[in-house]
Formats: sequence, structure tokens, C-alpha cells
Amino acid sequence: MGKQKERGRFFGGTIARRQVGDLMLVDSLHAPDCRVPRHSHEHAYFCVNHGGTYTEAYGRRQRRCAPGMLVFHPPGEAHSEVTGSTPVASLNVEIGASWLNRIFDLAGPLDQPAEFCGGQIADAGLQLLRELQRDDVDSALAIESLCCEILAATCDHRRPPGDTGAPRWMREARDLLDASLGRSPTLRTVAQEVSVHPVHLAATFRRFHGCSVGEYLRRQRLQRARRKLANLELSLADIAIESGFADQSHFTRTFKRYTGVTPAVYRTFLPFKTR
Repeated sequence: MGKQKERGRFFGGTIARRQVGDLMLVDSLHAPDCRVPRHSHEHAYFCVNHGGTYTEAYGRRQRRCAPGMLVFHPPGEAHSEVTGSTPVASLNVEIGASWLNRIFDLAGPLDQPAEFCGGQIADAGLQLLRELQRDDVDSALAIESLCCEILAATCDHRRPPGDTGAPRWMREARDLLDASLGRSPTLRTVAQEVSVHPVHLAATFRRFHGCSVGEYLRRQRLQRARRKLANLELSLADIAIESGFADQSHFTRTFKRYTGVTPAVYRTFLPFKTR
């Protein structure tokens, strides 16, 4: 599987490219009946389809992307595409480290895909394309504003519906996970503790929390580590172990994947530090 590491590198022919601060906008054109091999991108990005139809496989799922649809791809997501009988035009907006940091501080890591079929957010994506084409003195501000709207909606999209209607054992399972951030429990162990089948636990957990059990644990570990980075008496190795990562290297790789910077660099951004 290939990995796109170069900033703003996407498959297809480039129609237009523009960088606005830490955002990279690339408008691309794909030939009809084209197969894009399975690959991943190091950086998070969202894609606005403004011409043609393609089918995208990601994880064990598939989505059909029609014109007017906006799809958010978290960093490292593996996917492949097959275009239809007409060319596909797509605007890809890659999200840089400063934006990832800002979102991470407000809502945690952007670790879930999201899609918008029509409506206000998909319209905002099409407005981005128009601003890219204008390229006047006001377009940079317009682009940043539209991206803020889209990313805010992406964060809202991944939020779980809450505990309303959730079985009592769901809260017990979540409490067990929160208490086990220093280690990695198995799904079977958690299921046994709350007396449900592992398959039922996995399916119900995603329905009420918007992510898998493993993704929930990773998200909680990252948030715990972020808070500990404010304490300068703790080394990065100590924070890694206390937050449940295998070692400092594992912590650094995971943290950078979702924030765009290493824990050491992120630490320099913090306004208040405990000595």
C-alpha cells in the first residue's frame, strides 16, 4: 500500500493549487474508468467532488461519491477509488499542523471519517472551489472561514448521540475502559466484565459513541497525554507509559499523526506549564 507523504500530493492531474496559511488546496481531475490503488495520506484532508462519480473503499466499507458530496479523511486512512464512465473533478484540502493543533485542543483528534451529501457543509465545499478560482485579496480569508465551518461540522458529525437510551452496561463498559488507559484490555475481557457478547458490545459501543472501542481508547490516551504535557516534571517517556502507550516512540508517532507535531514541539505551544 502506498503512502502519500509530500504535502498536497494527490492522484490525478492537477488543475489548480493554492496554499493559504497551513491549508493546501489542490483541484484535481481523474480520467474515467480509472482505478486508484489502495493508499493512505499522512495528513488529514477533505475532498469536495464537483464532477463525475466514483466508488471509494475504506476499511471494510464503501461509499459512492456523487457530485456535491464532501468527504473528510482522517490521517492515515487507507482507501482506494474507482471512477465511473465520466471524468471526476475533486477539490482536496489538506489540513496542516497548526489547524490540527487547534482542533485537537478543542475537540480531540480528528480520527473518524465523515461525509456530507448536500446541505450547508457540502455547499461550503463548493464555495471553497469558487474562492480558489477567484484568488483575489479577500479569498484567503473566505477560504479559512469556510474551512473552519467544515471542520467544526466534522467534529460535530463524529460526536456520539449520548447516553440517552443506552443500556446500563454501556456506562459500565466505558468506565472500565477509562480506568484501563494504562494498559490495553481485550474486547472479550470488557465484554465478560459487563456480561454481554463481544460482538454485541462492539456494535452497540459504536452506535452510542461514534467510534470503535479501540479508537475510543486511543482518543482518551491522547487527551490524557495532552494534559500531562503541561507538567514539565514529567519526561515524555513517563507520559507515554502513564498514558498507556507502549513506549515514547509509539506515543510520538501517534501524537504526531493526529496533531501534525511531536509531543515535544506541542509542549512548546502550551501557555502554562507546571514546574
